[in-house]
Order: sequence, then structure tokens, then C-alpha cells
Amino acid sequence: MRPFTTLLAMAAVLATAGLSLADSSTTTTPTPAAAPAPAPAPADTNPLLMYSLDQIKTGDTSVGQTISNAGINIYGYLELGYTADLAGPPAAGKTIPGRVFDTEYGNHVQMDQLDLTIAKAINFSDPNYIKRGWDVGGKFEFVYGYDPSYGGDSFHSSGLDFGYNPSSVFSPLYQADIEQAYVTLALHLGGAGDVKFKAGKFVTLLGEETINPTTNFLYSHTYSFGYMIPYTQTGVLAEYVPNSQWTFYGGITRGWNQTFYDNNSNGVDFLGEVGYAPNSQWNFLVNLSVGPQDGPMGNAGLGNNNDYRTVVEPLITYIPPILNNALTLVSDTVVAYDGAGNSTNGNQSSGWFSEALYQNYALNSYFNFTTREEYDYVGSGLGSAGIGINPFGIENYTNIGDLTFGVKITPFPNGSLSKNFYIRPEIREDLADHQVFNGKQYQTTFGIDAIYQF
Repeated sequence: MRPFTTLLAMAAVLATAGLSLADSSTTTTPTPAAAPAPAPAPADTNPLLMYSLDQIKTGDTSVGQTISNAGINIYGYLELGYTADLAGPPAAGKTIPGRVFDTEYGNHVQMDQLDLTIAKAINFSDPNYIKRGWDVGGKFEFVYGYDPSYGGDSFHSSGLDFGYNPSSVFSPLYQADIEQAYVTLALHLGGAGDVKFKAGKFVTLLGEETINPTTNFLYSHTYSFGYMIPYTQTGVLAEYVPNSQWTFYGGITRGWNQTFYDNNSNGVDFLGEVGYAPNSQWNFLVNLSVGPQDGPMGNAGLGNNNDYRTVVEPLITYIPPILNNALTLVSDTVVAYDGAGNSTNGNQSSGWFSEALYQNYALNSYFNFTTREEYDYVGSGLGSAGIGINPFGIENYTNIGDLTFGVKITPFPNGSLSKNFYIRPEIREDLADHQVFNGKQYQTTFGIDAIYQF
């Protein structure tokens, strides 16, 4: 049986077993203010994990209800995926060039991610929080699968890689990662709004796309997500929300994908964001990352902590008042400059630019359509040594991009548990002005993943 046929068969088995995922047609762009605290959901509307805990009775209540009453939520997801290069499967020991997470190794269905999260969120609209004036929270997120592995272009952070062996990136094929581990403290400032402090390891503010596949429109990722912004950062971040329209973030971290190991000469960087949502149709974000990212380990001994990398990212989301607000348009722009670069020829400065456009249309509860157009310009000095911003290690100027069309299909949207399962087939064409795709300037792939949120 062909791999993608196998995946569809597995998806059907999951669906008939009542495994399905909630429709998530909205953009991954965060809104500036938290929604009012909802009433506790009935047990039979909870995702599978909390539903199961609700069945464990303890006197007049249940384990699940006790956990919910404490403001804690336990949840996760399972993602299976397969990507086919229509020119033929990758050669033995090789992967699809330039891609991240859907690189495909061994021409078979992969368990991309198995995620388990324990979180206590802080709701600024919670009357108990407002009365008390403070609250504490946090998140611990554990992931296992192909995506955390270095073969899948891992999102491991330096010093938290679970014994990764650089001489064998695909051994083991599936690896574990602590994606996030942080604590939060919120303070209510009355009429001046709210402020929240976060300390630990967390996913970056940058990017429309995220590590978590359930918050993305499509299965595959942009080059911008994979190579031009960080995955995670470790440090301290403050969030200030003066009102329902504005949000401000600012803090310092150890750098891109750094946790315990010194990979950028003990440098620290600044991470910030300004968000403005004047109404329910528009959302504007500007992200900023500034700091030394080219330390000796990260740049084959060529970098230092004096040459800064600066990334500015305007991110705009617009929901036009047509088609019953079912259409979402997103523009994600990345402009960056690195004073040290990443070149095997010396500390050569470099820059890059990316523009990704998304059009998402939620036809109904069964079908959700997305198109994406991406263009990237990579300047000189981004070689294969070090972090590898240029996915192909090309020293000269490069133009590259992709055109992608995908459909999110939720087969059973009305079931309390079956609504949490969906599949996302897509067709993608990658284009470049260099022969970077195994000796060609183009690459056509078909991908599909199946997700169940529990």
C-alpha cells in the first residue's frame, strides 16, 4: 500500500473510533486581550483527555473537575504525516531539500508530533483575578516524534537536546523535546490594565506559523519559518495590556534556540512586540529581535557577540466584512540584517527578506481552504556553516519561494469527540533561481497530515 494511502486508512480508523479535531480556521496571530472567562464546559464537550479524567469520580466531583477548578488544563495532540516528492522519493539517507518538519525520510508515514501539555492560563477578565489583583500560571509542553529530531530540522534548543548525536541525525528517527517550560505572574493594575511576566523557555513571538500544527493553516511550512526566525527562546518576557486594543511585549533571552548551552558567546538579545487591534477585522503586530546570534559554536569560530542580528517583522491580519467573515487574509513580512553573517569565508555581513501571503476561506464546518504565496531573498554570506539561515548553503544571492494550496477536511464536525480530528492534503510548488532542488530550479510535492487533538 502506498504511504499516503496508508495514512488515509489510518485516518479513517481514527475517525470511526471517534478521534477528530476542532475546526481552527482562525489565524495564529494572537489577539491583544483575553476573552471573558467561559463557564466550565460540560464533561461530554471536553477533548478526550479531560473527558476521560472527568470519568474518574472522587466523591461528589471528579479528577477532571478538580483539575479544572484549579484553573489547570491538560491536553495535547497527535499528528501523522507524509510528503511525496513527485519527481521521486529522496535517495537513501536523503530528505526533501530545504523543507522543515515535512522533509520526509525513508518514504513512509511519520509520526510528526505527539504533544502533551499541562497549563494554567491567566485570564485578565476573570473576576477572581481582578478582585485578588494577581495570579500565577505556567506551561509545560513535552513533544515526541520526527519533528523534534535533527533529521526533521529539529526545534531542539541548545543544551536541551536529550543527548543528540550530531554524527547520526536520524538515529533515533523519533526524538523527544521539552518545547516549553515557563512560569507566569500577572498583576492587575486597575484602570492602567494588566502586566504579566513570563520566565523560562517559550516559543518565539515571531512568525505567523508555529511549531504547533493545530494553529497553522497548512501542513508544510515556509522557508521563513524554518530558517529566518527562531523556534524557541529562553529568558524573561513581560506583557503589558493597557486595554482591549493594545498589547506590548518586551524582554531578554539567551538568543535563538538557546537554553542551557553557550552557543552565542554568552550574549543576550532583546525580544519585543507591539500589537494593535482596532476592531474585530484588523490586527497589526510588529515583532523585533535584536542581539548577537553568531557565537563561536554557532558560526564555526567566526562570530562574536558584537555583531548583532536584527529582525523586524510586520504581521497583518484582516477579516473583510464579506462572505460572513469566513475569509481571513494574512501578510507576514520579515526583514533582517546580520553583522556577522554565517559564511565560511569570514565574518561577512548579510541580510534577508521574506514575504508570505495567506488566504484562508472557511466554507463550512467540513471544508477550509488555504492558499499561500511566499517569496524569499537571501543575501550573500549565508553559508552552510553554523545555523544555516540559507537552507541550501548557497554563498551568492538567492531568490526562492513556494506556492501552496491546501484543504482542511473535518469529516465529523458535529461529534463531541469526533470533531477533533481532521486531515490536511496539500499540493506545493517550490521555485528558485538556482538549481537547489536536487539539480533543479523547481520541486513539486504532495503532502498530507492527520491530526487529533485530545
